[in-house]
Amino acid sequence: MNININELEESLPKECCSFCTHLSLDGPNEDYQYNIKCIMLDALPESNKRCEFFSPENSNLTTEDLDNLYINYLEACIKVNYDNYLNSIHFKLFKEKALSHYNNKCVLCGCSDNLEVHHVNKKFGRESLDDVFVVCSDCITK
Repeated sequence: MNININELEESLPKECCSFCTHLSLDGPNEDYQYNIKCIMLDALPESNKRCEFFSPENSNLTTEDLDNLYINYLEACIKVNYDNYLNSIHFKLFKEKALSHYNNKCVLCGCSDNLEVHHVNKKFGRESLDDVFVVCSDCITK
């Protein structure tokens, strides 16, 4: 792990709301963002101090454990059958975002009928708009 990241982690306040068990996580929304809030105060958590309801999160996970869990998740995404992935809710949401980004038009001919989001690599589950392009069924068969 990067030494700078370790330094940042060490400087984080360990008893602030960010390390409290009273946080809820809602999302993702249409922009793939999550909303975190304190369930005790029904508000955004304070990032630099602890409140009267502070209850430390006691997990024995280390940053190395989290790194390994994330790597395993990414590897699992690559192993997913492509047709199954295309039918997942994650990809359906991403597809709508990609179609909107490309103005619902084929990047090759400009038509707006029978559009598909085509992957240029295998970053299934973690793709960005740079990892796909929109083409119509006529152009993809050419």
